Amino acid sequence: MPRFDPMDLRGKNILIISPEGWRGLHMSKHHVAQGLMARGNHVFWWGPVRAHHENVPPPEHGGVREVSSKHWLKGVNRLPRLIHRWYYGRMIRLLEEQAGARFDIIWCFDTSRMQWFPDHPAFRLLHLVDYDILYHGHGLMRSADLIVTTADAINVKVLTIAPNARIHKIGHALDSRWLNDQAGLEDARVAPPRTVVYSGQFFNTYIDWEALLVVAHEHPTLAFQFIGIVDHDFPNEAFQRLKRSPNVFFTGLKTKDELIPLVRAADILTFCFNTDRRMLERANPHKVLEYLSTGNLIVGTWTLEYEPHQDLLLMAPDPKSFPAIFNDAVARFTELNTSQKRSERVAFASKRTIGHLLDQVESLIKGTRS
Repeated sequence: MPRFDPMDLRGKNILIISPEGWRGLHMSKHHVAQGLMARGNHVFWWGPVRAHHENVPPPEHGGVREVSSKHWLKGVNRLPRLIHRWYYGRMIRLLEEQAGARFDIIWCFDTSRMQWFPDHPAFRLLHLVDYDILYHGHGLMRSADLIVTTADAINVKVLTIAPNARIHKIGHALDSRWLNDQAGLEDARVAPPRTVVYSGQFFNTYIDWEALLVVAHEHPTLAFQFIGIVDHDFPNEAFQRLKRSPNVFFTGLKTKDELIPLVRAADILTFCFNTDRRMLERANPHKVLEYLSTGNLIVGTWTLEYEPHQDLLLMAPDPKSFPAIFNDAVARFTELNTSQKRSERVAFASKRTIGHLLDQVESLIKGTRS
């Protein structure tokens, strides 16, 4: 059967394979799906297997249609490649029956389930967003028509696994809602800072709670807001002490429409990872692009992808130096919040929307056919 030859990313039937479901917290994978729909594509979302192998009903959710198929061959990922590819090929044909469409593109974000792309005429696209998913899916890397990534560190690792891979870094993309109603974002800030915001998921071992605790205690007049999912029982002494600090507030998860005004209203935006141990895993946090779209001052730990852009944010070489860099940001708050500097941050983010990312992918797909 001849392979499909996609001319552009419009009017196609696209199966997205994701480690997260469509319902609930939306991340970059979901925004890619929304961007594809905005271009007139038909997007089908294959998320993780539900509890008790329940089939997900297939209603439309903002244009995306969820599809699901029962897994019946236990341990398929440990079986020979031929059987694995046959099994997932059959599963994708069942998903096509459920969708009522032949898939033109299989767009895979997930390395934990399918380990090789099956024999299928669809264009096989592997989208690697995080470094820490590279321990699986080596067959996907070897059988993809195209691999796109968010960081050079991912490219380097993939090429040790699949030396002949057609791989390109395209970076992260910004949900267009961060660019709505930008009036006043580029105006200079001169008043002393009062509010610090950290948005994210506060239950993983990547965050350096010790450094954040030091900063919160050294700046008792600043209100530190942690916005996002939090495990209040997370077994980390510094985290538990931070929670009890009078100037620290954990708000819980907010919708995107609630989150954007809170991040924009902050005086300082921050993030702090264990980059002394997890530098590659945190080479390009997506939140940095969202932060930049606000124009606000950003203080974080080192991120490899922003080494060429140190004029846009302050980065501590390691968590131990994070408090000193944060203190410097507070002392130079007005100097770092001129209209020019804020405009540069907004401009950088504005050039990296979902639309820009899809334009890159479209060009790369065409390049595989030349």
